[in-house]
Amino acid sequence: MIEVKISGRGGQGAVLASQVLATAFFEKGYYVQSFPSFGAERRGAPVAAFLRVDSKEITLRYSVQSPDWIVLFDANLLNNPMVMAGMTGKTCLLVNTGHSQGLEVGECKGLYVVDATSIAEELKLRTTSFSMVNTAMVGAFAKASGLLDLESIEKVIGQMAPVKREANVAAAKKAFEKVKEVSR
Repeated sequence: MIEVKISGRGGQGAVLASQVLATAFFEKGYYVQSFPSFGAERRGAPVAAFLRVDSKEITLRYSVQSPDWIVLFDANLLNNPMVMAGMTGKTCLLVNTGHSQGLEVGECKGLYVVDATSIAEELKLRTTSFSMVNTAMVGAFAKASGLLDLESIEKVIGQMAPVKREANVAAAKKAFEKVKEVSR
């Protein structure tokens, strides 16, 4: 089973990103669970969405405790102990940042970075408060993890993006091409 924790700030699209990934995996024949975790937070407060993927039925009914992947929509969340809870030496980390130097991430299996904010800004994917980095991060996750191909992601984003479908598909493609592993 693969377990993923996607963390962002309210309004950045972490929940939709989890749903897009779940749909892409489901269409490939996998069993999936996708669910958010948030309370009465306002826009900008940390939120999380979780994803489980397996080739057999998933019977677990609790949040992801030790994720195989942590996907951070905001590099500042690296400093939040609640966001980083459950990270082990077996966890891979994907961070939205334009600066891979000096990231303090602790022990992890792999560190991947992509400047999803710049991609979203370039494609004018933003609200009044945030750059909408969700589809870029979905594309980056697909490439970094090696679990999904670009065509699968593009198809699902084209179906699920509520607005600016072409720009969202383009964001996923650019991030898929630009994500890189950081050697430490």
